Amino acid sequence: MLYDGRHGYVARYGDALLAWLEPKSGEHILDLGCGTGDLTARIAQTGAEVVGVDANAEMLAQAQAKFPALRFVQADAMALPDFGRPFDGVFSNAVLHWIPDLAAVATGLARVLRAGGRFVAECGGAGCNAGITGMLARVANEHGFAFADTGHFRPLAEIVAPFEAAGFRVTRTEWFPRDTLLDGPDGMLNFLRMFRRGCIADVSEIEQEALFEETVERLRPTHLRADGWHADYTRQRLLCVHP
Repeated sequence: MLYDGRHGYVARYGDALLAWLEPKSGEHILDLGCGTGDLTARIAQTGAEVVGVDANAEMLAQAQAKFPALRFVQADAMALPDFGRPFDGVFSNAVLHWIPDLAAVATGLARVLRAGGRFVAECGGAGCNAGITGMLARVANEHGFAFADTGHFRPLAEIVAPFEAAGFRVTRTEWFPRDTLLDGPDGMLNFLRMFRRGCIADVSEIEQEALFEETVERLRPTHLRADGWHADYTRQRLLCVHP
């Protein structure tokens, strides 16, 4: 699968966020947007009882195949189901920037978390991948195609606001740039294929691939270095407590 094979850095960087969650043996933890389950499994190694949730059926199938002893549920983060018991904590890595309605997420989390439960998240920050996205938009527009980024890279204040409105107490935040080495010699092309599909309107698969390839060539002076392709990520983290 392209995600596991070429974008393993997403889970690797997520390890640092686990220190914010501090899962404990016996706790009930939700991994929101679990993808192919690597971080779900690491949470489970602490002795916590963990449920992985993702909207992508293909990723969940990969997760269940890799970690058959764990529980995975297909669900939309903006419409979480009833899990039968409240969670002590919710963990979310590299997910919130793909969700258009954070207020719906915050409302759902307030419902599934116990009083005093915590929510820990990391997502793309304002300006995340601006160089890559800006070049792809330029290339698409030059060829007569409309471009709309499917990511929602919000300022930190716009991340915090819907959770505070849902009653959460935000106790810790962090924003930082993170230059990221992409995997393999085709790292930039695979990045576009994985994370920028659907941004270009009314385009065929063949046309989209050609636009991606042209974008890669035009990014060579700025994003290709001696050790490989780099992405201009920015990240932000959030820790909040349900009262």
